[in-house]
Amino acid sequence: MKILLYFDWAGSRKELKEHDKRMQKACEETGVQYMGIHGSMNQKWNYCWLFDARSYDHFMEMTAKVPRPPQMTHYVTEHLIPVLLPNEQPSL
Repeated sequence: MKILLYFDWAGSRKELKEHDKRMQKACEETGVQYMGIHGSMNQKWNYCWLFDARSYDHFMEMTAKVPRPPQMTHYVTEHLIPVLLPNEQPSL
C-alpha cells in the first residue's frame, strides 16, 4: 500500500531535514519503505512524503515513533490501494 502524507511546514529547512531523518529512522526500525520527501504540485501543501507499507496499521506503527513537531502545522494522509482490473493477475 502506497501512502502519501501531505503536510505544511512552518519551520526552517534545517528543522525539516532533522525531522525527515527521524522519519527515515522510524521507517528502518519498522520495515516501512521510505520513498522520499517531495515538493507538492498541489498549492494546498508544501511537501509530501511517500511510503510503502503492508497496511495502514503498519504505517501507524511507524508514525507512532515520530511525534508530530509544532512546525508541521497540519497534514493529511492518502492511501493508494492496488486495484485489479478485469483479467489481471495479482503481482507478487
